Amino acid sequence: YSVSREAHAIQPLIPALQSWWMKIHVPANFVGYGAFCMAAMLGIAQLLALRSEAKGKKSWLPPAQMIEEVMYKAIAVGFLFFTIATILGALWAADAWGRYWSWDPKETWAFIVWLNYAVWLHLRLVAGWRGKVLAWWAIIGLFITAFAFIGVNMFLSGLHSYGTL
Repeated sequence: YSVSREAHAIQPLIPALQSWWMKIHVPANFVGYGAFCMAAMLGIAQLLALRSEAKGKKSWLPPAQMIEEVMYKAIAVGFLFFTIATILGALWAADAWGRYWSWDPKETWAFIVWLNYAVWLHLRLVAGWRGKVLAWWAIIGLFITAFAFIGVNMFLSGLHSYGTL
């Protein structure tokens, strides 16, 4: 793979990436992505805990309600960092390309990820949703997030296409 894609050769960054914005935008995104990944794993744990509780069995997992609280906090932290990263990315885009937003595939999918978790938080905080639905939503959200993080680079092209996977 490395030889066929010439991934083994180190090449200098293009000018748009030689920016101090990269040092704050990218880490903020990674914290957001990591928190969303943790939330999905907690969603799986919550589903397992709910199944054990429904059967009346003793589980090695904490109570489902406690897992759900930690999942909520992971999504809240991820959403905060992802929002900050998106704003920083818009500022970087204005600096590099002269506009804040261009509906590039990476930007569009970042917006889809942001909307997904915005709705999740809204449903939990405003509508009062709890339980299996939000656990499944967090799990499915991981696939949306993974496509935004990796899939867009593999299958789509745009302003964020600096290399290929």
